[in-house]
Amino acid sequence: MSESIENGDKPAWVQLYEARRRAPPPRLRPRGRPPMTVPRKSTHIRLSDGERGDIRNWQERFSSVLKRNVSLGETAGILARICSERFDSLDTKEPPVSLSELVDLMVSGEY
Repeated sequence: MSESIENGDKPAWVQLYEARRRAPPPRLRPRGRPPMTVPRKSTHIRLSDGERGDIRNWQERFSSVLKRNVSLGETAGILARICSERFDSLDTKEPPVSLSELVDLMVSGEY
């Protein structure tokens, strides 16, 4: 046994003891699942049956135009973008004070 220690070989129990005391090797990649290419954030909202029906109607319209299935989230995103662009294109001197004024402005362009 003394010959193996002189030759630089260590007993198995010594190797195990030293391996446990050493710091772990640095990680080349972070742990877990790789990040998504498009970050997504989950949002939960409550909708009435009528609102859900309206969104589903728009979902069917967008699906037929795009010739693929469009998710509810994507439908809401498209509608939000349309509303934002419509509001930005209107020439408003002062912002609407109530929801009914906002709806009139978005539908007809005047209130």
